[in-house]
Amino acid sequence: MLLVIAAGCGQSASSGPRSDGTAEATEFTDIAGHPAEEQILEGLRRGLWRVPVDGLYGPDDPATWGDILPALWNASGRPGGTEADEVRDAVSWAAKEGYLDRIHSGKSIVLDDPITRQDAMELLYVHHGSVSGVEAMLTGIYDDGFHDSAQIPAEGKRALYWGFYNVLIKETEPDMIDPSGAVSKGDLAEIMIRYMDDFMGGSAEKQEGGDMQ
Repeated sequence: MLLVIAAGCGQSASSGPRSDGTAEATEFTDIAGHPAEEQILEGLRRGLWRVPVDGLYGPDDPATWGDILPALWNASGRPGGTEADEVRDAVSWAAKEGYLDRIHSGKSIVLDDPITRQDAMELLYVHHGSVSGVEAMLTGIYDDGFHDSAQIPAEGKRALYWGFYNVLIKETEPDMIDPSGAVSKGDLAEIMIRYMDDFMGGSAEKQEGGDMQ
């Protein structure tokens, strides 16, 4: 069974309401002019994350498991939510659905640990049902085309190439897919909005109305 460790996982822009009664801010104060500003604000409108009391999103900070799991849980319509702790609810949901066991083969996940491009694509690929498309026929081409394809675990190629084919991720440099590269919180916003629009029918609000995956 996969072990999820919450060591040091604090209140973040995606971790839900505060338990100390402190009012949250109403807008982010550190995203103006950032390349992902539009997607960050769209994620806020769709309920993927909240504005914490300090008003900071941290668009260039590394995104963690404690960021992506609540975002995906919120995008999925908050199944089984108690409205007490989004991180706890998101982890419970992901564990119940088997998402983390399937992508990490029982290895421990620490919620404060940064996620890699490989991690993010594997999680979304499994959430989508591990359904491949045309990109499955391009594996050999991608293997030859990306100079760092040998760094991709064999079991992870389908997810990473699926993400690249569907423009959830892009080359970090010409002919480099960078599977172990960090995902920033700005990157996470762009990835989540594209994923919702292309695979989940758009907004979380629409899904709650009956269009949930």
